[in-house]
Amino acid sequence: MNKEPKSIILKANKTPLWFGKMVNYEYWPIWFFYIPIGLCIVFLAIKAKSVTFFTGVNPFIKDSGIIRYSKFAVLENIPIKFKPKGILLTKNTKIDNLPTEFTFPIIAKPDMGERGKGVKLIKNLESLISYSNTINQDFIIQEYCDLPEEAAIFYVRKPSEIKGRITSFTTKEFLCVKGDGQSNIRQLMSQTFRARLQISKQKSDFLAIVPQKEEVIKVEAIGNHNRGTRFINSNDMISNELSEVFDNISKKIVGFHYGRYDLKFKNLDDLKKGKNFMIVELNGINSEPVHIYDQKTGIFKAYKDFFKHMRYMYEISEENKQLGLTRTNGLIFWKSIFFPK
Repeated sequence: MNKEPKSIILKANKTPLWFGKMVNYEYWPIWFFYIPIGLCIVFLAIKAKSVTFFTGVNPFIKDSGIIRYSKFAVLENIPIKFKPKGILLTKNTKIDNLPTEFTFPIIAKPDMGERGKGVKLIKNLESLISYSNTINQDFIIQEYCDLPEEAAIFYVRKPSEIKGRITSFTTKEFLCVKGDGQSNIRQLMSQTFRARLQISKQKSDFLAIVPQKEEVIKVEAIGNHNRGTRFINSNDMISNELSEVFDNISKKIVGFHYGRYDLKFKNLDDLKKGKNFMIVELNGINSEPVHIYDQKTGIFKAYKDFFKHMRYMYEISEENKQLGLTRTNGLIFWKSIFFPK
């Protein structure tokens, strides 16, 4: 198990969780972390003379992908060879068996979800039926990709530009423990702050397992921050080759200028060659350049990079406006936010 960043090695098994969250900005409450971001958006809205300027960024996504948009509809625009099989099921669908084109395990996720909430690895029919009965919204069944690496790639291209670019490359380190032949998983998880935060989410029989010495156990199979995944700033790995791969994919999606690809891949060399990877999700303007959550980035650089992306969003929207593309009416948009049907 890789070492945690120095900023949170504070006698991990003794440091109060509240203190660890306070000194590590990746665990700050979203509303608090976003205060400067919100002020930046207000400034840009005044500059654009539009309270919904951000809805003019990605014309092919509802409201450019700010909230309550269909992830399945977005994925439909990705070439088949670059995405896993998937189908959309309504909340009223009665499931008696797994659709014939799939085999367990599969991934189930809300069609309209945020920050990985509701994403689950489903291993059997009983779990799938339980998921469908409790999700209470349309959801996606997606083929499980067993590719070993996972990453998030942020892509930006202004309408006036011939080529786009990758502005953020984040690799992910899944939450794992390494056995010593004596300690159970609960004890092993107690050794790092990040793992301690996830103990309460695990089943007691799993926590009681004693892994063999040097045996690595993956605690969570879903690569989300709220599942203990560590986001690693890998911007130094951005290359012309990698940018060209995602520029070619992105330019085939008419009206896509700004957003984040979540993907799984075999290795970086293959990814640069445009092979052995699958895009599991494409997010619109609600997405973040998640390298900022690597503590090594630092809070000031994190905000600087986030503000830079807000500026990209503003510039793309202004260019689209000049091209005659309309933004969502402010009254209609805010009514849909505060008074959804």
